[in-house]
Amino acid sequence: MLLSLTVYTGMASVMAWLGWHVSRREDRIRAKGGAELPVTAWEVMAAILIYVAVSALRWLTSWDYNMYYNYYVSMQSLGEYSRENFEPGFSLITIGMAKAGLHFSLYFAFWALVQISLLYYALRHRKALLPWLALCIFLGPFYIFWMGFIRQSVVECLFVVMVELIVRRKFWIYLLLSLLAMSIHRMCVLFIPLYFVPLIPVPKRGTRWISFALVALCVILGSYPQWLRVLFDHIGRFAEVWGYGHYYRLFLSNNLEYAFRGVMGPSRLAPLVTLCIIIWYYPTMKQAFASDRWLPALYRFTLLYMGYINLLANTTQYLSRPGELMRACFLVMVCYALLYLWRQRKWLPFAVMALCNFYYVYYEIAKAAVYKGSIYMPELYHTFLF
Repeated sequence: MLLSLTVYTGMASVMAWLGWHVSRREDRIRAKGGAELPVTAWEVMAAILIYVAVSALRWLTSWDYNMYYNYYVSMQSLGEYSRENFEPGFSLITIGMAKAGLHFSLYFAFWALVQISLLYYALRHRKALLPWLALCIFLGPFYIFWMGFIRQSVVECLFVVMVELIVRRKFWIYLLLSLLAMSIHRMCVLFIPLYFVPLIPVPKRGTRWISFALVALCVILGSYPQWLRVLFDHIGRFAEVWGYGHYYRLFLSNNLEYAFRGVMGPSRLAPLVTLCIIIWYYPTMKQAFASDRWLPALYRFTLLYMGYINLLANTTQYLSRPGELMRACFLVMVCYALLYLWRQRKWLPFAVMALCNFYYVYYEIAKAAVYKGSIYMPELYHTFLF
């Protein structure tokens, strides 16, 4: 428990300081008429290396981590790849690194490097967000999730980069990256229709209240998911088509007792409170960041993500996976909101936002310490060194 607290708090603080330092240094340079700092600035490189090192040393932290670890090690020792339905791109990298004899820590370091590099590249022109990004990643649920669901976390971070392509109307490059992402996670076929989400016209007036109403509707419908019952038999077939036939039993009508298992606790309430603050302040945020065409697209994906997640909150986790492709957009939108509230000195909403987004890791560590469960506890930091 002490190790977990030290690692999460320490890494959040160090990476936040590095982000603050590079942002301030860039502001001073630009004030003198200079150009912005490149993504290869020493503070950015140091933050990426720290993230990768901490992630490489992490070990035995969740069921999915253990799954990837076993596949990798068995490939090295037996020469057999025991799961055939992994996507070709992911399999190619895994088999290649395993056959090269690389230590498993380097394998996990590689995927961590891809994750954080994509995010820092996406924010290369928005370095003021980097301190908040570090705090949200390590103190919120993101890092713990990413270290378990490796394939999904990589394509989540890639999608943040791809949002800029939507804004710039670079459809063919976007389509190419979508196909590349599908070689890592086949669910990324959904990236193609997502391209058109920011292009849908919306009314110029009353959007704040429309957004509140739609979110409330999703929460209410998600609290009583029995209306989904008629879809479950067909969803199982859909899962089988996309290579998830081993999950088919989760979607059968006679197994709904297992599927409907969610609760309304802090992990759902905190993002909802965060979203309400974002919706309320979005009109003035949009004015404050008027030159940033990226922000409106991120806001739409944030609303879509939160609506989808709450609509299916009381169903099986596998149904929420498509919506989680937009999780990193919500992360960046939270960073925008924290930066805006800090600059505008709106201390009460800022304090609420900070509490909702920086409490998670401590809450989960405390639960893990009180309620001893499986040895695969993603909220705790374990290392293979000792």
